[in-house]
Amino acid sequence: MSKMPSLHIARHQLGRFRFLLLSLMMVLGLRPLFDEWISSSIWADVLTDIFFAFALMSGLHAISGQPRQLRFALLLVSTIILMGLLHYTLHVQVFFRLQQGLVGVFLVQMLVMILIHIGQENEVTIDLIMAAACAYILFGMVWAYVYHFVEVLHPKSFTLPWTPGDDLWDFYYYSFVTLTTVGYGDIVALTKPARALSILEALTGQLYLAIMISRLVGLHASQTGIGKGK
Repeated sequence: MSKMPSLHIARHQLGRFRFLLLSLMMVLGLRPLFDEWISSSIWADVLTDIFFAFALMSGLHAISGQPRQLRFALLLVSTIILMGLLHYTLHVQVFFRLQQGLVGVFLVQMLVMILIHIGQENEVTIDLIMAAACAYILFGMVWAYVYHFVEVLHPKSFTLPWTPGDDLWDFYYYSFVTLTTVGYGDIVALTKPARALSILEALTGQLYLAIMISRLVGLHASQTGIGKGK
């Protein structure tokens, strides 16, 4: 495999997947704080979009090794930003729906490219471990969009006690609770399709951890000569 590019900040080298992991954590962690600290929800949305755009650019940096996929990703990011601007200026709901759909497509693309990268690597590095962590977070984010569109197409598929079903962040919360099989029970899948998807996500989370950990351990054992008498 070719050497992965890194981002240099001052004298420090920040691997591309560490940079992406930091961006995704910022996206997931800062929105609830914005809702608490900023009285106007539109400013919370604007600031969230800024951080999300930061994560999208980080994703472009992470998959920059494939020119064709990079061009497609650049087109997606540009269209996502354009749809967001049109939604805030014209207040047309269709632009918001288009933006959400394109973000979902971009997250799926990023997830697939990271999984392909992990499958092609034959050496365990810190950045490879960060890539595996990014993929786990992206699984949760992609499933959140799946649940959101299920609720949009079939209202009352979930119990949403705090905000209307149009708020994607409730589905982020439900998705990661399901992915990690914590199961608080404050948001519940009510319809059979929603429950089936919840089961699939729980299985995905457990199988991903089991398979990924075994792969990383196997790679580490092979590169250090464990079990070969070295």
